[in-house]
Amino acid sequence: MSQFSRLVRIARTDFSYFFRTKWLMAVLISLSLSDMLVVGLVYTRLIPASTAIGSSYFQFLVPGIVVVGLFSAATDTGRRIWLALREGVIQYYLTLPIRTRGLVGAYIISGGLGGIVYSGALLIIAYLSLILFKAPIPIQGILYALILIPFLFVLSTGIAGLAAFFASVSRRGEMYWVYAQALQVSMVTISTVFYPAQTIAQYLPAPIATIAEYNPLSLAAGVLRNSAFGGNALETSALASLLATSLPLATIGALAYWIILRTIRLKGKP
Repeated sequence: MSQFSRLVRIARTDFSYFFRTKWLMAVLISLSLSDMLVVGLVYTRLIPASTAIGSSYFQFLVPGIVVVGLFSAATDTGRRIWLALREGVIQYYLTLPIRTRGLVGAYIISGGLGGIVYSGALLIIAYLSLILFKAPIPIQGILYALILIPFLFVLSTGIAGLAAFFASVSRRGEMYWVYAQALQVSMVTISTVFYPAQTIAQYLPAPIATIAEYNPLSLAAGVLRNSAFGGNALETSALASLLATSLPLATIGALAYWIILRTIRLKGKP
């Protein structure tokens, strides 16, 4: 059996656990749906339409909720890895004839797939919600959404890589969630997921506004708003920026996780 086939089998095994936590996925989808239908609709009545948000805040928020869903599912990789470390599953994998980088790749790919599946489900729900409230949905936007999947996958693997690293250095389960919350604050809160870039620049210091504008979650939400929900043609520059900010996350996460697993292989503990 080749190294690649072993990587695929481990990734498939870990990915299967994503579907075994149906209660967790149901809760997360319910929370995302409540954000769309409750927060989005209420705020739409409070926030007037403008060029910054488009025709309504509801249409501005829905793509952002899809991106937040991708983030949540990708960070769930860390929870599975922490459990695998504490239950000896990863230690068992390290005794198999598979390279450390193969094991790293398997877990990060699995996390990326989880993010795509979850955000894909939210994307369908988002389209149905917009149809329900008679918001215009361009037909070509669905095609653009399909084209965006590989780019969103790269973003999801980057987030999964960071989650894997935080899980590896967490001695206790609650510490992982501390790290995960810090990651959420830095990536979700400081972004244009919930607020347009013009509003952030108006109320926050310029460096924070710049970070929010070039946050990969902001870029992903912007592309979804413009193309998948707006029907405008995909911009090469926007896709290039999304890749340029997502690939470093995946590289840093994979490298850090590889160092942790290498240490476990050599010393028996991180």
